[in-house]
Amino acid sequence: LDAARALPAAYLRAVFEGEEARGWPVRPLGDVLLQRREVIHPRNNPRGETTFVGLEHVESGTGNRIGSLPVRMEELTGRKPKFYQNDIVYGYLRPYLNKVWVAEFEGLCSVDQYVYSVNNELASVGFVAWFMRSPTFLNRAPIDTTPGQLPRIRIEEVAAVDLNLPPLDVQQQIMERLLRQMETVKQLTGFLKPSITELEAIPAAYSQQAFSGA
Repeated sequence: LDAARALPAAYLRAVFEGEEARGWPVRPLGDVLLQRREVIHPRNNPRGETTFVGLEHVESGTGNRIGSLPVRMEELTGRKPKFYQNDIVYGYLRPYLNKVWVAEFEGLCSVDQYVYSVNNELASVGFVAWFMRSPTFLNRAPIDTTPGQLPRIRIEEVAAVDLNLPPLDVQQQIMERLLRQMETVKQLTGFLKPSITELEAIPAAYSQQAFSGA
């Protein structure tokens, strides 16, 4: 199971650090990421219903959304960044958790997340999101580990990270391959988890049998 869980990182390294990637032009992420700075603040008396997606609602490493909260904007107690469909919502607090989600709808996130649109003339949203989930991104990013604070990465530091960027058609091919690989990993871990649960129960069953005299 541990080996299966390590596969996504290996697949991503193969894409972004492989021989093919070394032949792609290198650009800073700031060339393809456009930060959204729209913030909903209680003092502006917002109205209506929306959906909140925080760090706790994004699965580490996969980009899967595992939850959300319906909220009424008039009940907000603090400012919340706004995202739109197909934006990248990036958790910059404890960036090693790789909480990078491509928004499926419009809503609000926490102040511990950056919101980006992507320059579609240069890059596809999915390709950039997979790069930001990769060990390659973490190795190139200057993560701040100030004593007494949780690790974080600043907006200008995200923009400075180098991205090996192939043509758009190659990006699409890579995304399709990665999606197939990640689906295989999902199926594999889903198969292994119940088996391991059964195996872990065997010692207790043997102990019970031994001491009950059965």
